[in-house]
Amino acid sequence: MKQLKTKLLLILALSANALFAQTGLISGTVISDSGTPEVAVHIFLRQTSHGTNTNSDGSFELTGVKPGEYTLAVSKVGFQEQLISVTVETDQTTAINVTLIETSYHLDEVAVYGQKKQTIYATRLNAPLEKTPLSINIVSRELLNQQQAISLEDALRNVSGVSKFGSYGLSDNINIRGFDIGLSGGSENYRINGIMLRTPYSDYVEEVQVLKGPASILYGDVEPGGIINYVTKKPKGYNHGQFELKVGEYGLYRPSIDIGGNLSEKLSYRLNTVYETSESFRDEVSNEQFMIAPNLTWNISDRTSLNVEGLLMNNETTIDWGFPVGLSLEQAKQLDNSNFYGYRDGTSEGNNNMISATFQHEFNNWQLRNVFAYSNQTRLLHDVYPIYNAATDSVEYSFGDYKELSRINTLSNFLDISGTLSTGPIEHKVLAAIDISHSTRPVAYNFVYPIPGGTSLSSPEWQNTALSSTPILDDDVLPFTTRLGFNIQDLISLANGKLNILLGGRFSQFTTGTEYRGDAVKPNDNEDTEESKFTPRVGITYGVIDGTSLYGSYAESFSAVSPQPGRGLDDPKPLIGDQIEFGIRQSLFEDRLGITISYFDLNRKNVLQFEIIDPSGSVSDPSNYRANQSGEHSSTGIEVDINGKLLSNWQVFTAFSYFKTEVISEVVQDGNSEPVDYAGFELPNNPNTKLSLWTQYTFTKGIPGLSLGAGAFYQSDMFGDRLNTDENTIDAFTRVDAMAAYEYKNAKIQINVQNLNDVETFQRSIFGTYVPQFARRMIASLAFKF
Repeated sequence: MKQLKTKLLLILALSANALFAQTGLISGTVISDSGTPEVAVHIFLRQTSHGTNTNSDGSFELTGVKPGEYTLAVSKVGFQEQLISVTVETDQTTAINVTLIETSYHLDEVAVYGQKKQTIYATRLNAPLEKTPLSINIVSRELLNQQQAISLEDALRNVSGVSKFGSYGLSDNINIRGFDIGLSGGSENYRINGIMLRTPYSDYVEEVQVLKGPASILYGDVEPGGIINYVTKKPKGYNHGQFELKVGEYGLYRPSIDIGGNLSEKLSYRLNTVYETSESFRDEVSNEQFMIAPNLTWNISDRTSLNVEGLLMNNETTIDWGFPVGLSLEQAKQLDNSNFYGYRDGTSEGNNNMISATFQHEFNNWQLRNVFAYSNQTRLLHDVYPIYNAATDSVEYSFGDYKELSRINTLSNFLDISGTLSTGPIEHKVLAAIDISHSTRPVAYNFVYPIPGGTSLSSPEWQNTALSSTPILDDDVLPFTTRLGFNIQDLISLANGKLNILLGGRFSQFTTGTEYRGDAVKPNDNEDTEESKFTPRVGITYGVIDGTSLYGSYAESFSAVSPQPGRGLDDPKPLIGDQIEFGIRQSLFEDRLGITISYFDLNRKNVLQFEIIDPSGSVSDPSNYRANQSGEHSSTGIEVDINGKLLSNWQVFTAFSYFKTEVISEVVQDGNSEPVDYAGFELPNNPNTKLSLWTQYTFTKGIPGLSLGAGAFYQSDMFGDRLNTDENTIDAFTRVDAMAAYEYKNAKIQINVQNLNDVETFQRSIFGTYVPQFARRMIASLAFKF
């Protein structure tokens, strides 16, 4: 028996030794064509589960590979995928060194550094940034991870010319180059992979793109300030997984999972999910989010692919208007920033669901692309408006308790074909596209007015005793919006590609009306409203010397304004905008560092404003307003953006802007008071100067895997009201952030301190209240890759 056991143990030992010994190793480095190491390059051994990413020095290693012949796939956004045949032998190391070659990609794919590599599909012409006569800012996943960004505001802090002014429930209110891009939930200027949809930021986002200035040639009726586009995470083509847990001050708890791999040789997947709950330094304020985002890619052939992705998201957040309406900023500064004057059960709850399918086919030098999407969004608001009573130095709720229920269903499809052709020495990059969308948005609301009682200004304690009932949507009466657009563009290259001229135009048709179904009675005077407009775009770039290019452009935009029949605006004019822009782009350090300096002159006309009919009435009552379109505004300024690497392990991101807005004309009259002429004043919520600096250094010697980063974010004085008064001017401030991370094998720990210097500042909401901003906060994360 002992001999038998000995033989069995010997056989098992020899078998195990043979099993583990009969493997080999693949290692190597990946560099750019300029010779610099490339980090985060995807390395995948086809027909296996072996995959990894390159380290900060461009190196990679695949262990435990069985002997045989394989195909090694090497890919990174902004470069051509390379397929390399490799042979693995037992107990041997196969060395592979790869030099990446630049290429161009779609709207959802960009490279991060320099001017040549930073290609983008913002023009839908697959043109590199150095040949694109537009201002485009990209906040990469790499930077989002470094700063542990968990909100859109966190991401946009790194973009020049962009500012936030409060929130309305789940929607942040954003200015780009001085102009708002959709108040109170408007979705026209917000995109996901180019599809019109406005959702809260979450872990389904790979990067945030900001296209500045009029973009109607691409997207139809949009505000002239710019577009914010979320690029979603896509399958990587190899097996990977990561679990991360973020915890932080004020009750932040945020676990997330990112997994992906191959289901077959041609089918790959990726799944992201996150749960977040947090409180605030503001009493009674909280936030909760759950998100799941599946994504499938089917590589039908080398030239044909189909990507299907979904998004399921639920958010609930406390509505917080900050200090009461009518309280000046100077008075607010004397109070405790943690004071909450709203209703603690007053929340904005939203469900966002989306599914999209993108089909692409390449033939010769051309590409056909079709994107179909369906989205469903519901939102329930429960709100009260705290009002400051100067006579009693207290807070009352005379504007009432308000509930609003809305649902937006949108079907959209866009089809484009793009490619390259030559006419003699002239090269053309041509695009022709058609897009259509149909949205319905039923809205119902209830309010109780007024609410008796109030609370103390210094120590608010209040219980809502007059709750409005939850409204019911009428599915037989559906307000709708239909958008149809045709656009064509041609990027003409002359002088061996040094001179590039962009010519384009779009015809857009916009229809609004109401669908009546079932037992609903259609009014005799019911008519749809149609608007149509042609918007041009002209641009030019010129390569002065290698790495330096000049550019200039002119573009127009329009945004249809819905009729306000009960508010004296039966036949509104469209909001129109135009912009002239020119600048210079420079690449340094072998294209590792990109610099853009731009000047812009942006204008908009027919701006919609609402006047209160009865100042003593409720602001919750939509019929207590009348509309006018007397507004005409301008914004002029300069921007400087620097991003890239000083060394392969030292990254720098800088954004600077200086601009000034001006009201050219606008007259508003509330009640029977004297009309107020705002001509000559600046628009509120716009700091004239904004500067953000961020840098991170990763150690490759001494303590390899250690990263240190820090940033400073400066904002100049900002007017907090339309009359630009001193008492409501938000003071300039500089906020400092810092981070430290250590990565070892498959584990990473990171600590970020936001607002390290604990600066106190405010934002102004759309109702003119002042909202204190977050105090110092520490966020720690622990991540494991598997």
